[in-house]
Amino acid sequence: MSTKNWTYIIIFIIIITILILLKLFATKTIFYGVFYFFLTLFFIYIFAKEKDLAKKFDVRRDKFVKKITEKYDIKNEKKVKYLKKTLYYIETIGTALILVVVIQRFYIGNFKIPTGSMIPTIEVGDRVFADMVSYKFTNPKRNNIIVFKEPIQDKVLYTKRAMGLPGEKIKIEDDVLYINGEKTDFRRYSNLGIGDMEWRIPQKGDKLEIIPAGNYNEAYKSASFDIAEVQKELKNNSSLIFELMPNLKFVVNGEETGPILDFIHDKDILDKLMVGKTIEITLEDNYYLALGDNTDNSFDSRYWGFVKESRIRGRALVRFWPLNRIGLVK
Repeated sequence: MSTKNWTYIIIFIIIITILILLKLFATKTIFYGVFYFFLTLFFIYIFAKEKDLAKKFDVRRDKFVKKITEKYDIKNEKKVKYLKKTLYYIETIGTALILVVVIQRFYIGNFKIPTGSMIPTIEVGDRVFADMVSYKFTNPKRNNIIVFKEPIQDKVLYTKRAMGLPGEKIKIEDDVLYINGEKTDFRRYSNLGIGDMEWRIPQKGDKLEIIPAGNYNEAYKSASFDIAEVQKELKNNSSLIFELMPNLKFVVNGEETGPILDFIHDKDILDKLMVGKTIEITLEDNYYLALGDNTDNSFDSRYWGFVKESRIRGRALVRFWPLNRIGLVK
């Protein structure tokens, strides 16, 4: 391996080490500031050195093809050309896919909306661009349309509107959203799911208690239910929590509130709850209330609880499909 290649490897190791240390000991803003500095620098380098890098790839590809042809005694010119062309397409498509994935994950996301929960703002089948950078440095604001990994199955990305912020108290009464006791007029909201309860939205540093109604394992055993299957159901769809674990309570700083499903995905916590043990946790993140504009047909925070800040990926900004409805989404 050449000295130049060793230099690149050492630089890469140093950068990774710096990022790991910042992730462990620095603030979120500092970590992402340094991370995006290096990532953007990498993209600038690629575009600035595009022609030189292409030449290097050509040379390495030719050397690789020569080794293959010599090893397998390939002398047919057409086969050699076909091999070169195949490798070229693999390299080109592979590089393009990697760049697209990185850009979508860290700069500009591209999402297709599968449901009608945000009608009329965003309709089924719309495609939107999302800003994937801002929330690395700032917090979501009220009315922002956020893209986040849902806490129910912990798999799918949802698009909803951030309507309740950390530390606030929210209630829905007579189709009106109340925040800290004050009436709002943003849009109509149904109290489906939440009912007449007033929820306090958890924030970092709050004391959370998850209080079971009793020993659920014993209840399921006496009813001849398979406890392992019940836990599997909860893991696959934690929104079933109030059906499979009736009267389970989430209490923040002494006040009963909505569910935080993140903890149901933790096997140790779930095992303790199933045998009737109360869980006490100091929260390490902020949470948000995410609601759909199509309030009568939106599966949102009213049903499954709060969105952890670290689950939020970006902010939906622009609809680019269909073409006749291109524009900002707000």
